Amino acid sequence: MATVCCGICMLTGCASHGRVTTISNPVVPIVPTAKAKFAYTGDQGASLSGYSVNTTTGALTLLSGFPLTVGVNPIAVAVDPRNRFLFVADIAQSQLRVFTINSSSGALGEIPTSPYATVHEPIAIAVDPSGTHVYVASQGSNSVGGYSVNAAGALTPIEGSPFPTSGTQNFGDSIVINAAGTFVYVQDLNSVYTYSVSSGSGALALVQSVAGTSIGGNIALDPQGAYLYAVGPGTNSILAFSVDASTGLLTPASPSPMVEQDGAYTISISPSGKFAYTIEKNNYLVSYTLQDGRFTQTGSVFAQVYGERIGIEPSGSFVFVPQACSYCQSGVYNVVNEFSIGSTGALTKLSSSPVAAGTTPWGIAFTTQ
Repeated sequence: MATVCCGICMLTGCASHGRVTTISNPVVPIVPTAKAKFAYTGDQGASLSGYSVNTTTGALTLLSGFPLTVGVNPIAVAVDPRNRFLFVADIAQSQLRVFTINSSSGALGEIPTSPYATVHEPIAIAVDPSGTHVYVASQGSNSVGGYSVNAAGALTPIEGSPFPTSGTQNFGDSIVINAAGTFVYVQDLNSVYTYSVSSGSGALALVQSVAGTSIGGNIALDPQGAYLYAVGPGTNSILAFSVDASTGLLTPASPSPMVEQDGAYTISISPSGKFAYTIEKNNYLVSYTLQDGRFTQTGSVFAQVYGERIGIEPSGSFVFVPQACSYCQSGVYNVVNEFSIGSTGALTKLSSSPVAAGTTPWGIAFTTQ
């Protein structure tokens, strides 16, 4: 797990944690229709793991040829919306790799021009809804890499990339893009940055910086784009920000207390927008119902789940958490934890869980059927 240190928000107008606004921003749940076909994890032990996904039981089955040896530490993975390409960021080599995905077998083939040099220590990837631009958050610099993607998956740096965050501390940890592809959000140690996206070139323009969590961890957008949520290991609340649909600007809303009260590394929102899942207190998987920016705990808390990223299957039926520790106290590592999601958002561990993975899996991404 990376060592992090404190940063500071530099733009005037940055919001403080104590200044919140009560905002009515009603969210209507979405009914997801897509189902996962394949899942891929980025493994810290120089590999990728690939699985078929049983859409009835949620069980993962390791695909032939996996784990696949790749780079040095390829932790971050993302799939383009048309299921053509898997993008892989290697944090040790500061490289971005592109693989084609065989739609029948799930096999990966690295394109001839890959890998590409990218931002220092890339840690998270976001692909725009059209699949024509890719953005990469940097753990080792105050910047975001941006690339155009052609029909063959080849990358070309967007003019102006890398785009600065304006921050003075490194350790960007998370990046998300809204469903319209018009705004990108990045979190570092202390701040959340809002960028507008040029509709033609994909270039980013910084429009806002607000105070985020202490020792920023992960951010997540609800599917409707009405709220953005932020967590971090140095904050015992889940921060909520109301999102202005036209400008993308964030306004702090009322935070929600964490169940375990010892910080959180990551957060994911279900495709319906009704449920949220966090890893709190280092290894506790916590489930919440979500209503208009407010979190309420539901179901059981699962200990010994050491996740840095939480993957929610596109239909919203299953949760998968790569066990991102080399020598977990539980003695269980090099696996992916599997859970089903009930009608209330509560999780049930699958009988097939955990499933074997490459060495220390970290990130996870899905293709759809």
